[in-house]
Amino acid sequence: MRPDLRKLVPLAVVALVALLVVGCGSSSSSSSSESSSSEPESTGETTSVLGKPDKATGKPIVLGMLNLENGPVTFPQYREAAEAAAKYVNEYKGGIHGRPIEIANCATDGQPATSTRCANQILEKNPLAILGAADTGAPGSIPVYERAGLAYLGGMPLTPAESNAKDGAIFTSIVVADNAAAAAYAKETLGVKTAAAVNLSDTQGKYTGEIIQKSLEGAGIEVNYINVSPTASDLSSPAAEAVTAGDDMIYIQITNACAPMMKALESVGNTAPVMSVAACASPLVIEAAGPAAEEVYFAEPFELLSGGSEDAEITNAVLDEFAPKEMPRETFAQSGFGSIMNIYETLNEAPESDLTSGKILSLFTSGSEHPNWLAHPYSCTRDQVPSQEAVCNGYQRITQVQGGEIVAVSKDWVNGTKYYKP
Repeated sequence: MRPDLRKLVPLAVVALVALLVVGCGSSSSSSSSESSSSEPESTGETTSVLGKPDKATGKPIVLGMLNLENGPVTFPQYREAAEAAAKYVNEYKGGIHGRPIEIANCATDGQPATSTRCANQILEKNPLAILGAADTGAPGSIPVYERAGLAYLGGMPLTPAESNAKDGAIFTSIVVADNAAAAAYAKETLGVKTAAAVNLSDTQGKYTGEIIQKSLEGAGIEVNYINVSPTASDLSSPAAEAVTAGDDMIYIQITNACAPMMKALESVGNTAPVMSVAACASPLVIEAAGPAAEEVYFAEPFELLSGGSEDAEITNAVLDEFAPKEMPRETFAQSGFGSIMNIYETLNEAPESDLTSGKILSLFTSGSEHPNWLAHPYSCTRDQVPSQEAVCNGYQRITQVQGGEIVAVSKDWVNGTKYYKP
């Protein structure tokens, strides 16, 4: 990441997580350093989709994982979905060359010191590689992995540490590519020439707001920047300011009050298209906003689980079978599930002799257009996403609220990274 953004990130990390988790509907956490989700009773209804059982029985392949599960903001759904995918691979796909996947998880609290301790504990498990997850303490763990020569595969790139890890291969982008794709869609499909960007005025808001602003301006869209205090209780004033400006589009990043901001825009008579960050695409937010959420656009890194693709059908069936029923099936869960499936498919197709810590990274970084579960194919050339060198895919789906449901509106994947200049 370029120096100007690095200065903003350290103070923004915790708030960035809050941005991403708003409305996701999960507040559970883990107090132990190693954990696994309980397996629900099998109903037998998903057998036809899952295929014939083929249980792995060899020596486990250990993947280390650090996931944020202690503190005010947690992401247990990432672990739960990853564990569900691993159970599917182990029980229905014969594992990786007959060997089951074992996830050695250490629950973190977002503090680099905790992540350093966890990373060292994970090394004692002799992992083949690290399964990237969602951890804002990554600046403490990534150096540990690098010294051990372990590949960092998949996950949600929340900080510059994992986003630019020299041994990283991360399959999807958030924070950068999603906002860039939104700018591209606004420019190329909606014909937007001017936009009001309504952003939080705290450190995180400025960090993300800068990415949004630079992406819009890079697309040739003139930006009217409107700051909103994170403690503001009345959003009618910034809503009115955005509407009065008469811009072609309103881009909202009021992530601590997504639904109230949508309602405020509706209350002041807004008729311009509204674009918002993926954190506001949560079903809970859409339900809370009601009619005010209608026709709001989002950019998201995964296809919709309601889309009917083979990946989506298998994912839903596996989650029905192995994941906790209350687990929200949103971006973090999709990332956990997809990361495991990508790792399984790549390692199972590779010669078993290549399953060493020294060779594994090259299996993901060599070649191009690798299949990517629920997402656009990835190519790990370290130039796919500006300021996220370890991220291998900048493509997003554009979605919209229609009839209270999120639907895909872009026929193809959208990549707007050319518009973002850090």
